[in-house]
Amino acid sequence: MPRKPLPADESRSDIEDLLPELGLTDAFLQRPAGIGSVRHAIVIAVAATISWLVADAVSESVLPLFAPVTTLLVVQASPWSTLGVSVQRILGTGLGVLVASVYVNVLGLSWWSFLIGVLAALLIARALPWSIGGQLQIPVTVVFVLAIGPGSIGQDIWRVLDVVIGGVIGIVAVFAFPSRPSPEPFERAMRLYRDAIVAVTRRVGEESGHERAPLPARAQHGYVYDSRRLQEFGAATRLELERLGEATTFNVRARRMPAGLEERAIRLRRLIGVGLQVRGLVGAANALYDREGVEPTLRADELAELVDGLVGLMHATLGTGDAPVGRRASADAAERSERLAARVQALASIASARHDQVGEMLESVSVLGRVDHIRRQLDGYPQAEV
Repeated sequence: MPRKPLPADESRSDIEDLLPELGLTDAFLQRPAGIGSVRHAIVIAVAATISWLVADAVSESVLPLFAPVTTLLVVQASPWSTLGVSVQRILGTGLGVLVASVYVNVLGLSWWSFLIGVLAALLIARALPWSIGGQLQIPVTVVFVLAIGPGSIGQDIWRVLDVVIGGVIGIVAVFAFPSRPSPEPFERAMRLYRDAIVAVTRRVGEESGHERAPLPARAQHGYVYDSRRLQEFGAATRLELERLGEATTFNVRARRMPAGLEERAIRLRRLIGVGLQVRGLVGAANALYDREGVEPTLRADELAELVDGLVGLMHATLGTGDAPVGRRASADAAERSERLAARVQALASIASARHDQVGEMLESVSVLGRVDHIRRQLDGYPQAEV
């Protein structure tokens, strides 16, 4: 997919850690993702059938089953994941077939040779830096070969070639008929992340200063625990971005996607930043309100007013409901931002003149500063292109 130019205030290094690393090491760590759709199941079935027909026509194996079995194992939903799994499956199956064939021809088949062969295969697989699926491929293949029993050298060679035939046909099938990558799982994760951020922010305004009695020293407001879960939403969204990146790599059907991976990474990076600042606001409000002997110079009703304006700005900037996370009403967002900035400045002046306790005054100003910082982050949030 051709890359779109990044915005003037962004650089690729800012989002590099969010983009999937699609190198050789990552290929060896690819794990099968399962059967994704009915179309995927049909592609697997057709490819496995073709592998069996080709192997049956050209292979000299007594049972050319390794070709369709390999195809069944390597065909994934995207070209990149298929390549990654294929590298492991073909190498693992080929290595297992070759070594086990020589082994069973030299020592024959008995309970002790079977035990030693399987144990050796497991130890070899354990030492390889592959995914668990790739590692298990070696002992599984060894069990197959040992169960079939000794054969000729020609048969052993054809078993390995059957693996290659099945792997190649599987790769060709996915590259010729790839599934269309869907950005919807990523966008759904973004919406969940956004809604969690907004919900935590709203709770700060609704609950701060409204406890019936001062909280014990080590007790927390309820919104603190919800704010900690924001990390989980962020991690889940990053995972969906990585999966989308893998689905679009080497995929000719990805060219029709209206927005690329970098555009989505930028929106996620900005949303992560908003989430981090909201957690900072949570910490500041939790320490300032409903505490014994603490009289905030920023009253609870004034904080609630600010948070209400901040939530409104979030809705205008990040969208609501099923809308993609991104600016949808720029004029409304600009007006809300200006009103919120003016109110923050006014309350900062009032708070600084209202109380002679420097500690409470500074804590209140800190809350105001965090609100304003979130406002500034929302001002620069990019518009979604999906």
